Amino acid sequence: MAKRSFLVLRKKRSFQFLVNRKLRELKKIVPGSPVGTDVDTLLRTTAEYICYLELQVLVLRRLSLICGV
Repeated sequence: MAKRSFLVLRKKRSFQFLVNRKLRELKKIVPGSPVGTDVDTLLRTTAEYICYLELQVLVLRRLSLICGV
């Protein structure tokens, strides 16, 4: 029984490690995310950045239609 709980704990730790690693990578990619930000702020900043990028793509597509490119 102790072996099973150890395996569950080990899987949980590896999952947490993977999540933390992904969050560190996300902090590197998203501009304006300070080093000490919490997860909630990081995810909100990421969502805002995604909206900004989508808007930028929309504007560039419209400009290309206007200019005939």
